[in-house]
Amino acid sequence: DGGIIVWESHAIVRYLAAKHGAGSLWPNDHGARARSDMWMEWTSTDLQPAFIGGVFWNFYRTPEEKRNWPLIRSGIARSAILFRMLDNRLAGRTFIGGDALTIGDIAAGAQCYRYFNLEIDRPDIPHVEAWYARLQERPAYREHVMIPFDDLKGRLAF
Repeated sequence: DGGIIVWESHAIVRYLAAKHGAGSLWPNDHGARARSDMWMEWTSTDLQPAFIGGVFWNFYRTPEEKRNWPLIRSGIARSAILFRMLDNRLAGRTFIGGDALTIGDIAAGAQCYRYFNLEIDRPDIPHVEAWYARLQERPAYREHVMIPFDDLKGRLAF
């Protein structure tokens, strides 16, 4: 993009949204943008460490004989709390920020495909499930997020 190099997934999303999604993915209203950004940060600082670090890596990516079950159970419990928090946010809303998809949905939504496709206990989160169904209707979500990850099972190496 004109020689600009951006790394880190959320920085890339912010850059692309600001450049190409002004008024939609990147709300013009500063308050709406801040709320959307807040959920992107929440994903980075809370949801990803609990789910990706605590569950996906320790349960799915780790060979069965090396799994740390207390750590996995803790990650599942923490993830459940966080997905309930997201469920509360989505009550009465189509997307995290309201009626339109924003960067907050992209960040949190990227976690859902793996979360809903692992054989783990999940809480009753009907608003997240409905939101996830809406995300799955989007061609970009299907193409870029809903990527099979079977080859990662029990594989610690990148």
